[in-house]
Amino acid sequence: MTAAGRRRLVVETDGGSRGNPGVAGYGVVVRDAGTGRLLVELAQPLGLASNNVAEYSGLVAGLEAALEVAPDADVEVRMDSKLVVEQMSGRWKIKHEDMRRLALLARDVCSRIARAGGSVDFRWVPREQNADADALSNEAMDGHTVRRVHAEPAPDAEPAPDAEPHAEPAPAPEPRRPLRLVLVQRGADPSAHERVGRAVARLVSGPSVRVAAGGPEDRPAAAAIAERTGGAVEEGDAWAGAREGPGPDERVRAAYGRLVSQGGDVVVVTSRRGVLTVVTEVLAVPAERFWVLATAPGSLTGVEVWGDGTATVAFTNRTDHLA
Repeated sequence: MTAAGRRRLVVETDGGSRGNPGVAGYGVVVRDAGTGRLLVELAQPLGLASNNVAEYSGLVAGLEAALEVAPDADVEVRMDSKLVVEQMSGRWKIKHEDMRRLALLARDVCSRIARAGGSVDFRWVPREQNADADALSNEAMDGHTVRRVHAEPAPDAEPAPDAEPHAEPAPAPEPRRPLRLVLVQRGADPSAHERVGRAVARLVSGPSVRVAAGGPEDRPAAAAIAERTGGAVEEGDAWAGAREGPGPDERVRAAYGRLVSQGGDVVVVTSRRGVLTVVTEVLAVPAERFWVLATAPGSLTGVEVWGDGTATVAFTNRTDHLA
């Protein structure tokens, strides 16, 4: 039940894959439930993925967008995927590992909304009632990234006394290009490089993918990844990630900061310390807890940074491709 006076939001989300698995992406629309006013529009390519993974990825992004708009809102999620709605409502089991991981991320955002005083409900709608999110998901599958946050008018706003009556507002700064970063921990047996390359290609692909080798020992793995993704290998040792040290590697931290500014799809082969430097930076883990996260040689870790600087750890220590 909606509490009186609390903000109400509608999240419309859709995801698709051309090939299933194939080229995938999701679209999200967030509206004010009372006025119908458009607040947020999102579209994000996902590389190669299944329909269900795209649907869940859109759900996570939509919930996070609602959390940014109003953490304590009552949120109604509308999707044309009956599978996701039934699973998130707890009526159907989740068997697929990737879907289970994304469902856990979605439930974590739901818990954050609930702790702030809000609520989340899920509602299945026919596809024709989800047309705006569907159109955005098709933009994503066409390779376009969209992040539009629409300003809301301030209630009873009065112009400043000395304001020019016809002054044009200053243009808003352009949001940064989103970053999708896949970290590959070095140390996998050379025979696993091909499997690592295939696993990475399911996450990011295309000629715009940049593949960085932390050091000379990482170049064979980087070359295998570049061959599978269609990207190009970049030279340099900023991501070497010295093995010794009590906490983050400052060169890796600086390299990550540059990537956040540049955006794009990037794959980095680096040491365990390099991987943890990025993850602990995103999660704000204290230095004394730096080594607490488990990661294995050849494992994959994913980080996403939106144009407004919001960062998430999408997954860590993924090793199923090594089995």
